[in-house]
Amino acid sequence: MGWSEGDVTTVGGARLHYYRRGAGPPLILAHGATDNGRCWTRLAEALEGEFDIVAYDARNHGKSDSTAFEPGHAGEDLISVAEALGFDRPAAMGHSMGAMALTQALALRPDLFRAAVLEDPPWRLKLPEPGEAPRVNPADWLNADRSVEEIARLGKQASPTWHDGEFPDWAEAKLQFRPSDSWIEAIRRGGMPPWEPAVKEFACPVLLVCGTPEKMAIVTPETAADAQALYPALEVAAFDAGHNVRREAFEQVVATVREFLHRYDP
Repeated sequence: MGWSEGDVTTVGGARLHYYRRGAGPPLILAHGATDNGRCWTRLAEALEGEFDIVAYDARNHGKSDSTAFEPGHAGEDLISVAEALGFDRPAAMGHSMGAMALTQALALRPDLFRAAVLEDPPWRLKLPEPGEAPRVNPADWLNADRSVEEIARLGKQASPTWHDGEFPDWAEAKLQFRPSDSWIEAIRRGGMPPWEPAVKEFACPVLLVCGTPEKMAIVTPETAADAQALYPALEVAAFDAGHNVRREAFEQVVATVREFLHRYDP
């Protein structure tokens, strides 16, 4: 079907760019750090015959506005996308940073969402101890002197199990990424907001998609168990994959997500 494009404005006045395709019940997709909305293209192509899909660019990513980092923006922005487009109880899926945005949104507006899928949210990133090196080196994000082709080539070397179709949008997103000083500092320090209080506020059906810690996934079996203790209705699906679970176990993840979401069709 291809993407159509548009913009929405958040309550605070920030402009967020979005991509839309498909038909059916609404499904909002929130990407991870340094990606953009189009990085969901392969999954969207698999589901566009079943859902009205909207994938948006987070602040400082893609074609959305650049702003200073505020911890509450992520969840509020996801809610703004749903409300600006007039969605009635959409489903949503988020990966990594986007999964944290969805975690926040589910707590802020437990009445809004029909169902949610969280792909390896950063639920175990902690602040480093005094004197400990930052967890993320901002130099890793400096791609201004590289071409899209070079970034894609380096990506293929680092992630040889990904489908070739993942790399064009992924590489383009790296050139579009514009971290503010406050964003860099927060991520350097692992400064993700606490996730446990938010999970306690969940009300809709939620599926936690996990990878394998030995392959660099963030959520461990222990973390998943802790989350289920806080929200017993939480479902957990684990795959033999790293942090990019859907990219490394695509067919299995799509089948699991499809079955889960259709259980809660309006």
